[in-house]
Amino acid sequence: MKTFLGIVVLSLMALAVAMPATSQSLNRTFVVQLNASEEVPLCAATDSSDRAVALFKIVDVAAGVVEYTIVASDLPGTLTGAHIHGPALAGDTASILQPLDLTGAEVGVIAAGTFTDAQLVADALANPELFYVNVHTTTCLPGAIRGQIG
Repeated sequence: MKTFLGIVVLSLMALAVAMPATSQSLNRTFVVQLNASEEVPLCAATDSSDRAVALFKIVDVAAGVVEYTIVASDLPGTLTGAHIHGPALAGDTASILQPLDLTGAEVGVIAAGTFTDAQLVADALANPELFYVNVHTTTCLPGAIRGQIG
């Protein structure tokens, strides 16, 4: 599974790098690495192998349309949710701003879809470091893994 996740991470990073090198396009795609050590509070059931990669592609800035995919390895427990939270710097917590649709898979592509939130997109483009994504499980109710968007 670690090899599969590594291939997915490299593929997502290559996709982000392959995009046209304009300031506008660089601000429209976010590749976020999630891991257990970033989660607050830390869930004791997690370890360093609990990871995910989230890709957020803003397809319409003005309307706030975002396509997303989250790929994860084996997380402890059953998945219960994935969300964007903010505003909060690393180490702080914040309210849920945007729920992300789970796919039903426990490994691989665990969340995917599209959402529309013009205010969240504007705020995240202005200060991406103030927003994070995390994944919750039955074993780690407050969150198993997390990553700052910026």
